[in-house]
Amino acid sequence: MKSLRMFLLIVFAIVLPSTVFAQYGYCTATNSRRGECISTSQCKINGGSSDPANLCPGDNSIQCCTYRTCTNSKGVGGTCQPTATCSGSSDPANLCPGPNHIQCCTSNGGSSSGGNLPGLDATQSRYARIIAKTARDYGLPIRGCEVAIVTAIVESNIRVYANSKVPESYKYPHDAVGSDHDSVGIFQQRPIYWGSVKDCMDPKISAGKFYAALKGLNTSRRIWRQVANYLPR
Repeated sequence: MKSLRMFLLIVFAIVLPSTVFAQYGYCTATNSRRGECISTSQCKINGGSSDPANLCPGDNSIQCCTYRTCTNSKGVGGTCQPTATCSGSSDPANLCPGPNHIQCCTSNGGSSSGGNLPGLDATQSRYARIIAKTARDYGLPIRGCEVAIVTAIVESNIRVYANSKVPESYKYPHDAVGSDHDSVGIFQQRPIYWGSVKDCMDPKISAGKFYAALKGLNTSRRIWRQVANYLPR
């Protein structure tokens, strides 16, 4: 359990570093730059510029904060922005103002996988990162991501399973074959409840379905450790 907890913390540190900063989400300012919705005072402290164009939730003090342009370590021009909004490569070499999650983003298509996570092989690490990133996309707190990863470990050891009783599942990429009812994919979701076989076999889509169900629960009144047992069917 101690090693599992350490693994989860590393996943959060690698994949979700900016979640705790952008409390009101991310945004695209009128200058077309990607930024984060934070208070104007915090944006000023961070060295950014606030856009008053009503692009963020909350009161008028919460505005879209964007940052300057930059040049990464390889001499490629880019924009300083939250790592969560960068679709290219983020350079962690302290080239931008603000917190550590504000990095120089370039659209050169090169992004590092970050290597294997502790105790996981390359395939499991890739799926764990997909699960964690999808949690961020769905606005889930770190605890929600933890529930999903623990569920994936318990259900499939973080691998995509086809099912010998579901011939269609063989049509899609998979790492192993199981035979539990009609359960497929990382979360062992049953298509009769969770949608198409294709979707349940897709790591990102199946994670999204898991999170959508999780958000539908009144988790404020539930013990989080019970949620993972409540969802899979």
